[in-house]
Amino acid sequence: MRRLAERLRQYMTWATLARKQSGKSLLRQLQEVLALRKMGGLCGISDYYWYGLYRDNYLAGRGASDFLGWRLQQQLSLALNPRHVVLPAWDKLVFFLLASAAGLPVAPIKACFHRSDLMRADIGTHLRTTEEGAAFLRDPSLYPLFAKPAYSQQGFGSASLLGYDESTDLLSLLDGGSIAVPDFVKRLDQSVDTRFHRPECGFLFQEAFASAAEIRALTGWSALCGVRIVCLNSPEDGAIPIRAVWKIAVAPNHVDNFSLGKYGNLLANIDLTSGEISRTVNGFWPKTRLLREHPVTGKLLEGFRLPGWGKVLEACQLGGRAFPLMRIQHWDFALTEQGPLILELNDLGATEMLQLHGRGILTAETRAFLKRHTDIHEHPWVADL
Repeated sequence: MRRLAERLRQYMTWATLARKQSGKSLLRQLQEVLALRKMGGLCGISDYYWYGLYRDNYLAGRGASDFLGWRLQQQLSLALNPRHVVLPAWDKLVFFLLASAAGLPVAPIKACFHRSDLMRADIGTHLRTTEEGAAFLRDPSLYPLFAKPAYSQQGFGSASLLGYDESTDLLSLLDGGSIAVPDFVKRLDQSVDTRFHRPECGFLFQEAFASAAEIRALTGWSALCGVRIVCLNSPEDGAIPIRAVWKIAVAPNHVDNFSLGKYGNLLANIDLTSGEISRTVNGFWPKTRLLREHPVTGKLLEGFRLPGWGKVLEACQLGGRAFPLMRIQHWDFALTEQGPLILELNDLGATEMLQLHGRGILTAETRAFLKRHTDIHEHPWVADL
């Protein structure tokens, strides 16, 4: 009962804000929520408010009928990506080995912790034990580094390491904190979050690449700001981008994860053809707002063009051919001084953040693609689209 009461209070808060923003009465909002059920995307109350579906002048395309509800987020990927083809999207070490062999512009690895007796030379220094991992971390000449588990999600276990202080045995972090080497080494073979982190798959250390100069000037912050670009991939047409967003890390965050807006990072819509930024938000509706300027530097966000956008699109095409059986591909790119580098490929992508700028992903084209490339008997919901 307590949980139900809290949920009702949340809905009433959203509804009150939505009425102020759109002028729609509570009854009108309820009628529109109920109408969503007939549109195929299985949107509900949360989706209606999160995506601003009550704001008629904010929506593009076919409006609310193009939106995919959170209940179908996982089902979308399961329908298009058979489980036997998605390991590279879950294990970053596997992805690196396959993607580098295919000539994709992947971020190189400086060292890899893995219990395997033998690893390829291009994974950098092979660290077989936690003692070797600790010795590696105590070399001041190696910094800065970006450290991340090979198998994890949402940034759990990752860290931007700026340097090592021999006098205190502490690693300094980008967010201003520090951690002792023995404490950090624990995450090499102990899970930091049992829901997402599988330490037996290894741990990766990469050079801390600097963002492109244009991006650093805009954000005033050294953390990488990644691009998420989603492609529908088929043998007939190759990889076709359908949506792209720019995750803008705001100090003191060392990662750009949006995570439903809880970190305070920004999320900008990207024009697929030009790489130009349009709408930028800092959370979910109805509690977010549109930002024309960066909240720290005051620089104009709207109209900013991401450097190297053409190379991002080229890499997506190459990636589609490298992983042909993954029909939907969620790519993460870092736009660095060396050009765009692929950080990872995702299978179960966060469709929420793709739909915060007034345009849904369940367009007529996406629906047709789903019907062509899905086993309807295994995923009957697709037939109702």
